[in-house]
Amino acid sequence: MNALKILKVRSQQSCNGCELCVFEAQRQLQKVGLEGSLVRIFKNKSEENKRLEFYVELDPHIHSLDVEKICNICPKQVFEISEEEADGFTI
Repeated sequence: MNALKILKVRSQQSCNGCELCVFEAQRQLQKVGLEGSLVRIFKNKSEENKRLEFYVELDPHIHSLDVEKICNICPKQVFEISEEEADGFTI
């Protein structure tokens, strides 16, 4: 069986909102713009400490891309890659 590389968010609070991961995913999909992106970055201003916070959302189909390139392009190392056994079906 083949190992499937899964991209996961390791440290949400480290995200600085640069969106390099979004641009890399769109480059791999050969798409211009943000529509239909498999990675999305949302921002929120925290009421507690009045600080801008970012939230990373990954589409379940992200594993179809080169997740290592997406992981490595992040300057804040927000992502990690885990390997899971593929049991004959695609997610």
